[in-house]
Amino acid sequence: MARHRCNDTLICLIFPTSLGELVLKWFKSLPEGSIEGRQQLAEVFVTRFKTNILTPKEVDHLLSIKIESRGSLKAYNSNYWETYNEILDCPTNLVIAQYKRGLPVECRLRDSLTMDQPTTMEFLIQQINEHIRVEDDATTATATEKENPVVADRRVAGKVHSVGLANNRPNIAV
Repeated sequence: MARHRCNDTLICLIFPTSLGELVLKWFKSLPEGSIEGRQQLAEVFVTRFKTNILTPKEVDHLLSIKIESRGSLKAYNSNYWETYNEILDCPTNLVIAQYKRGLPVECRLRDSLTMDQPTTMEFLIQQINEHIRVEDDATTATATEKENPVVADRRVAGKVHSVGLANNRPNIAV
């Protein structure tokens, strides 16, 4: 096709093979003879389907992200940075402040970010990763405890509690 890119007729004939179902339906509905060349086809196509172009998110999208109830820090972190990466220009101080605001008041990371305020993205990410590791370790420990509960031997426990009681002493005849 690279050799035939100057052949408008061929390009217009091949164009429908690259379309999805919805666009193909639109293309077939065009009146016959309404398109005179590739340039006009491109203009009509872009005019019709321009609404499907992704626009970058604005800074205000960060303001709406909060940790969900019973949500994990890891999930919040992932959601926050995914949104951040879709924003073209965002001041570092706003990113740091909003990350903290999205955390619940009782969150240890929020306390940590308040006490030791990060000034760089690297320091913020370092603090976040430390808290995520702690959260993951706590989750793992809780899961392990549920899988392997410690069963106490009741016979041993009963003997320990009965040591030193008067009725447990052997009868010695004098």
